[in-house]
Amino acid sequence: MSDQPHDDHDRPGARPRVVIAGGSGFIGRRLAAVLGGDGYDVVILTRGRVRPPVGPISFAHWQPFADADEHADSAPEAGLIELISGSHAVINLCGESIGGPRWTDKRKASLTASRVIPTEKLVQAINAAEQPPAVLVQASGVGFYGPGNKAVDESSGSGDDFLAELARHWEAPLSALREEVRPVLARLGVVLGKGGGALGQMLMPFRLFVGGPIAKGTQWLSWIHLHDAAAIFKQLIEDPESRGPYNVVAPNPIRNVDFAEAAGAALGRPTWMFTPRFALKALLGEQATLVCDGQLAVSTRLEHEFQFPDIKAALDDLA
Repeated sequence: MSDQPHDDHDRPGARPRVVIAGGSGFIGRRLAAVLGGDGYDVVILTRGRVRPPVGPISFAHWQPFADADEHADSAPEAGLIELISGSHAVINLCGESIGGPRWTDKRKASLTASRVIPTEKLVQAINAAEQPPAVLVQASGVGFYGPGNKAVDESSGSGDDFLAELARHWEAPLSALREEVRPVLARLGVVLGKGGGALGQMLMPFRLFVGGPIAKGTQWLSWIHLHDAAAIFKQLIEDPESRGPYNVVAPNPIRNVDFAEAAGAALGRPTWMFTPRFALKALLGEQATLVCDGQLAVSTRLEHEFQFPDIKAALDDLA
């Protein structure tokens, strides 16, 4: 863990510090910029090269996977404990993308470890901190609920497929969090934004004039614009009453066929090409569930004024 100044919170008028694990990723970059521009000092934990600070955003090296196989219960780094102590909030966005290679048993294990191990290390560091943060906001996914066309909210139970199991493992370490720290679970829908995430792959067929509905087209897409997602994360660390799970999704989920129509309109492309489930199943195996199935996830807990509440406005902005 590289050296960082940790005593700013003791000075009058000091800016509150937020530590973001996974802050170099698609959501983390946007969130760091939002927080840094709104009065926070942001420290991004990175496993790569530590870059020089950029305004209120600085970087610290950490190694959550060091000796993970041999010492699953090993103590967190002293530097991580020191960095977290005195911070206002910790946000955990760590986790490999669920896209990419097929979900073999080895790939599933890697996806799980990339989420669970950093979360465990952060919880251990928070529990050991002399001045713990007020809140730990833990990213998760609406895959927690399993696929289906029935509406699910924060009170709904978990599903029984791989994505549901992955989300349960991801969230489980928060049960060990010390009592005075608020545990918040941000169960994300599909985050749509520029510069990363799923949107590029979702729009590529339309750009190539071969876009259209997938499978029957009736599966639901619970989505959110990156702008609103970052604003909600900020809201969750600032609201002292926020606690437990929140479905971070736009208020208007859509069916796949409606996404295809909106994407075609935004890009000025036809939407005539139908992609059957069996073709995607043959190509992707179990991973085909990402596009052939969906969740109708809604939120009964969020109090947020959405800038992009409907898919047309979101795609017009992004596409």
